[in-house]
Amino acid sequence: MRYAGLLLLIALTTTGCNRNQAELAKALAESRAAEAQKDSLLTEVLETTQFVSDLNSELAKAKTVTLASEGEDPGLPGAVRDRQEREATLARIQQVIARLNESEAKLTATETRAKSARIRNARLLAQIATYKKTIEDLKTAAEQQAQENAAIIADQRTQIALLAGEVDTLGKERNTLRGHVASLISYKNTVYYAVGTKDELIKNGVVTKEGSKFLVFGGTRLEPARNLNPAAFTAIDKTQTLSIALPRIDRKYRIVSRQSAEFLSGDVNPKGEVKGVVEIVAPEEFWSPSKYLILVQN
Repeated sequence: MRYAGLLLLIALTTTGCNRNQAELAKALAESRAAEAQKDSLLTEVLETTQFVSDLNSELAKAKTVTLASEGEDPGLPGAVRDRQEREATLARIQQVIARLNESEAKLTATETRAKSARIRNARLLAQIATYKKTIEDLKTAAEQQAQENAAIIADQRTQIALLAGEVDTLGKERNTLRGHVASLISYKNTVYYAVGTKDELIKNGVVTKEGSKFLVFGGTRLEPARNLNPAAFTAIDKTQTLSIALPRIDRKYRIVSRQSAEFLSGDVNPKGEVKGVVEIVAPEEFWSPSKYLILVQN
């Protein structure tokens, strides 16, 4: 009887030990799981800390570009360049906001796991709350900057359209002025000459007889007509044409218009008669008295 009681006592003691060992093993496993979760959460928080630092740098770069673009010179090229830089800044800010949203979701998931853990870590939860607040502040700043840049870009599109219209108008005005200048230069440099016999020049209305003669008294002379018709002349550019070939190389020609033979070279006699080719050595001086040159064949 005593032996049976002893066996029962041993059996009860063994059962109690087994139960205690099981409970101890379970508690140890839970502790290890909580520690692992704690390590995982701390790693995520550290990654988020680095990410927040990177975001601050991104926003600082965006702000630097914005401030620099405000100092651009006015005008269409400057406005286009400023808009392109602001669009690049806006794209970078939008990327920052997307990354902030990802980080916020990650921290929320981390916080949920920390709250549901068997062993709560108050310090870790406080850190997560702090970083969530930091991310919210960064998002607010980034979204405000994005709105400001978007508004400025919209205004610049309008400004660029106006400047483009002004440039187009100025371009047309410049082309018109160039046309006027070209016409004035052409008018200034265009001169005319007529060569022929006395009868031919009189017939064409280029020259006329002046004076009168009665018996042996008085006399007449050839003078340029009072109203010269450009159609009766050959037009040339005085800056380009410095030589005028005469119809007959065996005859001499006399200038009856107001030009002076002193500005000619070649075969010119003391009477101012020219033979072969009219060689002009000083075109401005030669043509200054008149833009119409008349040579009559002797």
